[in-house]
Amino acid sequence: MDRFWGLLTESEHGVLGTTGTERDYAAGSVVCREGEVTGHVIVVRRGLLRVTATTSGGTEKVLAVRGAGDIVGERSAVDGLPRSATVQALGAVRALVLSASAFASLCQRYPRIAWAVLTVVVARQRDTDRQRVQISGTATQRVAAVLIDVALQRGIADQGAVALSQEELAGIAGTSRESLVRVLRALREEGIISTGRRKIEIHRVSRLYDFTN
Repeated sequence: MDRFWGLLTESEHGVLGTTGTERDYAAGSVVCREGEVTGHVIVVRRGLLRVTATTSGGTEKVLAVRGAGDIVGERSAVDGLPRSATVQALGAVRALVLSASAFASLCQRYPRIAWAVLTVVVARQRDTDRQRVQISGTATQRVAAVLIDVALQRGIADQGAVALSQEELAGIAGTSRESLVRVLRALREEGIISTGRRKIEIHRVSRLYDFTN
């Protein structure tokens, strides 16, 4: 899926940059909280954000991980409703922060920016629909798909580290901790990954695709 920032021209980057404010978030910082009524839109410039929501049973579910170039909070900026999820920094994050009113004004003045937002929203809805269809896939398929997605967000071509704990990975992949442990063990034995504290080192992203079929 194309990132919001990548859909824009250099001129539009400049417009957003002069309208918004660059802000740094420390690891673990809550950027916005589920249920809050806050008026800002975030464009991730560096790092990763974890998006979570509370289920009807009261447990926290990881919905997505957003990386450089992604936009966060666009829906609340449009409809003015409370935040539907909590967004927290996974490691150090730098972001461009715009007020909802300023962002709405830009979308009205620059149709290409509005179109980029629409493109992202539609793509995310398609991803949600696809995930619902694939929910019956094996734990191995789901874990491999998540690792590929996060690697792509970090710009990892075939080798690099992703800052995810096993609990977070299990939540995103929709699998149990026990199943995740078995999958990670199998991937380690194949030499595809190694694991550390809140970190997974991917040695061969290309080999992960073999486990998604």
